[in-house]
Order: sequence, then C-alpha cells, then structure tokens
Amino acid sequence: MLYHFVLASKARNTLPLEEDRLVKEIYGKMVCETIEEVLNPAWCAVLPIDLQNDFMHADGAVGRAGGDLTAMEELLPKAVSFLNQTRELGIRIVHVRIVDLPDGESDSPAWIRAKGLISNVHAFAVEGTWGAQFSEGCEPRPGELVVTKHRSSAFVGTNLDLLLKNNGVKTVVIIGEQTPGCVEATYRDAAYYDFYNVLVEDCVAGRDRELHEASIKIQKARHDVVTMDQVFSIWRRYREGSLTAPALSGVPQLIG
Repeated sequence: MLYHFVLASKARNTLPLEEDRLVKEIYGKMVCETIEEVLNPAWCAVLPIDLQNDFMHADGAVGRAGGDLTAMEELLPKAVSFLNQTRELGIRIVHVRIVDLPDGESDSPAWIRAKGLISNVHAFAVEGTWGAQFSEGCEPRPGELVVTKHRSSAFVGTNLDLLLKNNGVKTVVIIGEQTPGCVEATYRDAAYYDFYNVLVEDCVAGRDRELHEASIKIQKARHDVVTMDQVFSIWRRYREGSLTAPALSGVPQLIG
C-alpha cells in the first residue's frame, strides 16, 4: 500500500528555475529539491557567528596577538548590511557568541591548547569584557535570540537545536567568522542536527585566506553555498509573491 502527497500547482508568474520546482518524496518524506525551496523564509533563521570585538577589532585579543584581521575589516560592513536586510524582510535572526568564563573555568586542557593553535591566545572573549561584546552594528535587537557557546560549534553544549526546532526553523543560513573554524563547525553540525544548511560565501571570512578558500571549496562539494545576492533575491521574490513554496495537501492519498 503506497501513499503520496498532492503538491499545489505552481504560480503562473514564477521566475526561471521554477519549472521543476517541486519538493521530492523520498522514503515517504518530502525533501527540498532546489535552493529556492531550502530558502523559504517561513522556516529560515540566520545565524551570525562570533561577530565580537576580540575577533573583529584590531584592539581585540586576536589582533593584539598578531592575527591578521584584514578580512574581518572587510567582513564587518557586509555582516551589518546582511543583518539589516534580513530584519527588513522579517527573517528570524539567532545571534551566536562564543565566550570564555573568567580564569579558564570553561576550559579543558585540550581546549586551551586548541585555542593557542587557532588564535595564538589562551583566552578570548572573556565573559563580561569588551572583547566578548558584539561588534558595532552587529548587536542583537529586542526580540532576537542569543545563544552563548564555549566551543567552536554553536550546537555543542547549547540550547540552539531546541530553540530552532521549537520555532519551526528548518533551514539555517550561516554568516560570520572564522570560515574554517566556528563557521564550518556550526555549518556542518547543522546538517547533522537535521537542518538544511546554507553558507553565504561572501559574508564569511577567515584570517588565513587560503584556509578560508579551502573551507568554501569543501563545503561546496557537500552542502548549499550561495552569495548574498542570491539569498536576498530569493527572499525578496517570496515577499513580493513572485515565488511561493509548494504547499502540501496535508492529506495522504491512497494509491493501489
């Protein structure tokens, strides 16, 4: 005995790339087939990763330790613009920040060593300090959720998975820093926690450009990687009504 779901017919005024735009049934589960479906604003959340002073500002811990923040200086205005446009379109934002507790209380010996290898410091974004604060223009607005983490992935030791799923989020859109570090860790884990994951390649950055580019190349072979223009084009088309999500009838029909 087989079941299938009836999909609503497509709007006549849909734009190119929509001719085959139908979710696909696999093992009885409806799977998004196109990036337009994945980026349905009704179920998206933007996760800005670690846009904090110690990582973005020359006077922060990483900059003082000799880290090259050129790419962070280029990223900051893009991130501010991305967040503002996201708010204008009514898309959910869940801010992600990393902090150390004072006196290493959140650190293991292994993590202290890892931080030294990653950033040439043993402490950064210590809770309650300027370095832990969000960079100017990236601060959360009233009503926007904030998740605090102590490791690279925003899913490790946090309530991020619970907050996203309890608010109907199916797709996470990742921006922020560092591309080969906290960005990639969160981006990969999103898939393992059963979210569609989308990386915005021109709104993430790494201090080492070769590692940044290598990370982007790897992710393009595994998950969805898009540009800022692509994201906002799709979201605006939804908001204007020229792009609509395929609706499920909600009632299974019996076949045979």
